[in-house]
Formats: sequence, structure tokens, C-alpha cells
Amino acid sequence: MFFTSNDPFSNNIKKNNYIIAFLSGIITGIAWWIVIDILVRSTEDLFSRIYILPGIIITLMLIIIHFIPNTAIQDENNLINLFNNDGHSIKCARFFLFLIFLIIFSAVIASVWIFIADYISTNKTNKKLTYVQWFGAGNMLFTILLAIASLLNRFGRKEIE
Repeated sequence: MFFTSNDPFSNNIKKNNYIIAFLSGIITGIAWWIVIDILVRSTEDLFSRIYILPGIIITLMLIIIHFIPNTAIQDENNLINLFNNDGHSIKCARFFLFLIFLIIFSAVIASVWIFIADYISTNKTNKKLTYVQWFGAGNMLFTILLAIASLLNRFGRKEIE
């Protein structure tokens, strides 16, 4: 069994971490399923392939966010820093975490912008609007789901002390 420790508190943390990781993986899988569906059903004139770039960036940030542990952003005196115990690594980790979240939210804003600019405010009458709008809405849903998965994975998991 996964939970073999005698400490019930650490078992609860392990269970919660497994559940959060499972939910984050499911959300990421659903998001990529949506974008694969869009790419299979659309043509280049209905959905430009460059529109999935915000989702790819969020996926990379989801991977990079795992390299910053929670102990690296906590201000504790007993933390062994990377740069001679002078607090630079805490500031560096916080800066990179801020930069990652800035990139994630910028990618979500970019996908909303793509949806509004190319699929809501167009005057193209030769296309079925409901079918074509799915490409923009699905792309926006793709990036929003990936952002939710990355936030859930970052703030939902706890470290065992």
C-alpha cells in the first residue's frame, strides 16, 4: 500500500497529494484532449495552428513550476540557500514563481483575446458560427483548464515535514 507510515497526519497529506496530483493530471489530459479535437476537426483557414501557443506555454510553465519547492519560498533561518545563506535564493525562487504566474495569466489573457478577436467579432457569413466558434472557445477552455491545473498543482499539494 502507498500509505505505510504510522503517522496519521502524514498519511492524510500523502492522500491529499495523490488526489491533487490525480485531479491535476485529469484536468491536463482533458485540456489536451480538447485541443487535439480542435486540431483534428479544423482546417488552417478556420483555426490557425499558432493559436495553441498559449496552451503550450502554460504546459511548459506547469512543468517548470514543479522545480520550485515550497521550502524555497519560505523565509526560514534554517533553510540552506543556494547562494551562501544570504537570502538570495528565497528572493530568486519568489521572483521565478511570480514570473511563472505572470506568464500563465498572460497566456490565458492571450487566448481570451484570440477568441474575442477571431471568433466573436468577425463578420464572416460563409461559416456556421456555432461550429467555428467552438474552435475559439475550445482553445480558450484549453488554456483556462491548464491554468487551473497548474494552480491546483502548485497550491494544493503540501510537503511532509
